Amino acid sequence: SSGINAEYGDIIQTVVKRSLDSWTALQLALEHGFVEGNVENKYDALRDDLVDICVQGADQLDIEELLESAAYHDFNFLDEDKSFKDLARAIITCLQELKTDCIKIDVVEKYFPSVTDAVAKSCKGESLTQHVDEESALSEMVSETSLQEPRPPKQKIEPIIDDDGFELVQSRRKR
Repeated sequence: SSGINAEYGDIIQTVVKRSLDSWTALQLALEHGFVEGNVENKYDALRDDLVDICVQGADQLDIEELLESAAYHDFNFLDEDKSFKDLARAIITCLQELKTDCIKIDVVEKYFPSVTDAVAKSCKGESLTQHVDEESALSEMVSETSLQEPRPPKQKIEPIIDDDGFELVQSRRKR
């Protein structure tokens, strides 16, 4: 049982790291230098706090409060579009599904798409580093993209001209 809990803890770390990497507002704040002081320490502290509360069974509101507070106090940005709420919901939903089956990689994939292989390897105890060649990634993306059939062009109705050269106006039929 403790092996499963340790494994679940590893997956929580992966989910948290992946979720923070996918939080656009945070990534922009980091990129554009909004953060004062030691950026790495603040990022690591947020990640560790998030992992801790997830391991302790936090609810969505707990996670939202942590993310919003960290955004404002540690990373100097106001998350006006409330993306931290979406992120918290995704983390909670993902973790709830994972509780039923820790090794269900597609659960994490659904919420944080590029994490699949990393989680698979972490479950096996392998390295999280992954090399992907562009060609296979591109062919995978293309094969997953569904193309819609183009609609046939609408038939253009030719105007009706009467004997005096005036165009007859026709009312459109409702569909």
